[in-house]
Amino acid sequence: MIYGGLLKENENTSKINLKIFYVKRVLRIMPAYYLCILISYFQTQGSYKFFDKISNPSAADIANHERLGRVLSNSWGDFFYISNYFRDRLFEFGWSLSIEEQFYLVIPPLSLFLLFKVTANARRSILVILFILPLIFRIVYYFWGIHRLSIEVHTETRFDFLILGMLIAELTYWKPQFFKNSNIKTDLLFSFCIIVSLFFAFQQRRSQVNLIFVFTLFQLGFGSLLMATLIEGSFWNKIFGLFIFRPIARVSYTMYLWHGGLSGTILFLFYGQNNPELKNLGTFLLIGLFTSVSVFLLCIPIFYVIERPFLILKDLLVRRIKVSSDL
Repeated sequence: MIYGGLLKENENTSKINLKIFYVKRVLRIMPAYYLCILISYFQTQGSYKFFDKISNPSAADIANHERLGRVLSNSWGDFFYISNYFRDRLFEFGWSLSIEEQFYLVIPPLSLFLLFKVTANARRSILVILFILPLIFRIVYYFWGIHRLSIEVHTETRFDFLILGMLIAELTYWKPQFFKNSNIKTDLLFSFCIIVSLFFAFQQRRSQVNLIFVFTLFQLGFGSLLMATLIEGSFWNKIFGLFIFRPIARVSYTMYLWHGGLSGTILFLFYGQNNPELKNLGTFLLIGLFTSVSVFLLCIPIFYVIERPFLILKDLLVRRIKVSSDL
């Protein structure tokens, strides 16, 4: 966890090296992201020109042409990590990356100049207040009649999932023994919370009053899962500690960036224009597993060609900064 690293650094050195933090984040995230955005830009531009040349466009062609025009006009939002404030963006899933990058920009200086300057109890109280704020925004936006897409992707309505991670990191430092004592009751309690919360969360439509609370259900479920995996020797700790998840974790960011285009390409190669019916649960799971495995395998060489060189550079620069700081 990012905030957990800041907590540990502050505890060990009573300070935070912002230069090291941002070097790590920039070289881990931005090179691969900007390549993805650049390719998306030229692809979208090509599609826009294609529709521009159609002599007798249908209503669907006109709608697609206009949408692509909006995407190109809004592309600066993708480049500056504020695409979550645009409905039409180059990278469809870039809204969550935008929130995370805004988080990386704000949290280290906030920790340095505020959170780590007050007592631990005061710090945790501030984080609890911050966690509640997005829920309040969702309530206000809902009753003001703000469009649901804004509620789903705006930073002020969704940053609570990041604060939840910070609170869990705080808990690992506040009550470390809790994460060292695995027992069957704890496993059952967390498993129940995970399954029930996520089951109801996935069943809810993101409309009407559900927009206020559905994300809280997701946070309860995934937050419980994160906590359960951190408990040494627990069921979930053993499951996610299996060797099979290590290569997946390594290329997970690569998969996040490319899964949309790769999944569509894979399905097109196998089914052409006739997309398979996914109404049957078994078919849905089978095709989902097939595309997931295929995307994972394709992303392995992408990771080593695009991301790995920058990770090596990151480690080199971090070592140099540490050496220069010690002099």
